Amino acid sequence: MICHRVNFLACQGFALAAAFWFRLYLGPSHANPLVRHAVATLLGIAFLMFCFGWYSAHILTVVAANYLIMIKADINHVHRQDFSFTPLKEIFRIYLAVELSAEQEKGA
Repeated sequence: MICHRVNFLACQGFALAAAFWFRLYLGPSHANPLVRHAVATLLGIAFLMFCFGWYSAHILTVVAANYLIMIKADINHVHRQDFSFTPLKEIFRIYLAVELSAEQEKGA
């Protein structure tokens, strides 16, 4: 369990250093918005994978699904469709948590 905390603190340090680098070399006067958004997204996904491992696949899936619902749903029904998705994602999260704890018990 200490490894996760060390990973998180290391990620925070790298993110702070990346923020300085991002501001210096990818500032609004140096790069266009597409490059800035692409680098920020890929760096964020890398930090997410480093901190949370494969459990981050759940986080990315939920974000992508909610984004697709917001884009595709009718403006008058977007909340209904998003809230109907919430119980499904929670069931999936619980399933992943149970599988992860079972895996950790096998390794211990």
